[in-house]
Amino acid sequence: MNKSLVVLLFERMMRIRLAQLIDERNAMKKSFLSILAISMLIGCASPIHLLDKQGSAPFVGGELVHDRGDGNLLVLEASDRRYEARGFVVERHTNIAALRKRYYGVNSNHWRRIFSGQDTDHLTYTVETVAKSADGQAVSCSLIWGAGAKPAGICTDQAGASLLVRFE
Repeated sequence: MNKSLVVLLFERMMRIRLAQLIDERNAMKKSFLSILAISMLIGCASPIHLLDKQGSAPFVGGELVHDRGDGNLLVLEASDRRYEARGFVVERHTNIAALRKRYYGVNSNHWRRIFSGQDTDHLTYTVETVAKSADGQAVSCSLIWGAGAKPAGICTDQAGASLLVRFE
C-alpha cells in the first residue's frame, strides 16, 4: 500500500472518531440539562415567590425568598410604604402521628421513606416574622404552605387589621 493512502485512511478514521466524540459530548450535555430541568421542577418549584396582587390587597407588590437561611426575605409593598423582614426561620413540619395511622402497616415502604425524611411530599412549611417599614411601621405575618404548594397566610398591622397574602 502506498504510504500516502495509509495516511489518508488514518486521517479519515480520526475525523470520524472526533465526530463521534463530539456527538457523545452533545448527548451527555442534553441528558444533563434534561435532568437538571426536571429536578428544578420537582417539589417547591422555586424558593422565590411573587405576591399574588389579586388576593393580597392592600399590598400591591412583594416577594418571599426562602431556603437561604440568613438570606430569607419577605417584602410587602403597599401604595405608601415598603415592609421588609430578613433572616427569618422557615420551619418544616411533618404530622408523623397522622401519617403513621395512614401508612404504617398498609404501605410499609412508603412509611419508611416518610419516617426517614426521603419523602418530602408530606412536609408543611411555616414562617412567623415581623416585616418593618423604614418609618417604623410593622406587620406581623404568618405564612404556611405544603410541599410543591404556594405560600399564603395572614399579616396583621399595628392597628390589628388582618390582611390576607398569597404568593405565586
